[in-house]
Amino acid sequence: MIPMEVMLGSLIHGEVEACSISRVTDELRGPNEAAFKPKEVSIGPLHRGTTSQVQEKIKWHYMREFLNRQQTQQQNRRPEQRLRECGNDIKKLHRVIIASYGGNMESEPEELAEIMIVDGCFLLELLMRLHDNMGNQNDNASSSSYSNDPLLENEEKRVSILNDITMLENQIPFIILKKLYRKVFPDDIKINDDKRVANIVRTVFGCTALSWPVGYWSASDVYPNCSQQVEGQA
Repeated sequence: MIPMEVMLGSLIHGEVEACSISRVTDELRGPNEAAFKPKEVSIGPLHRGTTSQVQEKIKWHYMREFLNRQQTQQQNRRPEQRLRECGNDIKKLHRVIIASYGGNMESEPEELAEIMIVDGCFLLELLMRLHDNMGNQNDNASSSSYSNDPLLENEEKRVSILNDITMLENQIPFIILKKLYRKVFPDDIKINDDKRVANIVRTVFGCTALSWPVGYWSASDVYPNCSQQVEGQA
């Protein structure tokens, strides 16, 4: 059962639905348990530590690269400052995060915040690199921008990673991505109307950009044949 105060935290926030990131049932998992475990990268607390230490080091490298990104002088802040700001924001969402996973989390607030920040920054940097790579496919001079990236070295690897980050259990709340993105790329637009991360996700998965306000995104947006709405996942 989800603690009442945890559920309340989710309801007050408004952008997150409780239990939106669920564990696969034993009946569904059945004899093919490997099909529900990430092979390349783990995202979030449910599969933490199931991939190699090498991949975990890559996550930290990606996080550093994401926190070092800049577009304007206003956004040109030291990564250490950005990291502190991210930590302060994510810690405030502890109850919201717990509610997203159904309230059954054993992680301490500091540990859970670290998972959200590392995995969130990693996922954003990965999506942005995939987005850039797609835009440069017809530009020979630019197509090798990430040629030395072990996660993007070939099509098979990219497909495997995309499969991992769409697994039901291998998720973090979408609001985490929006919060982290806004710390690196500030914008005056209200967070409920900020569609930038959603547009990157949709482009990576071959969909058109959003033209309507986003408080949630659904599986049918990414996979047209899906009818199940997935609120608050990334």
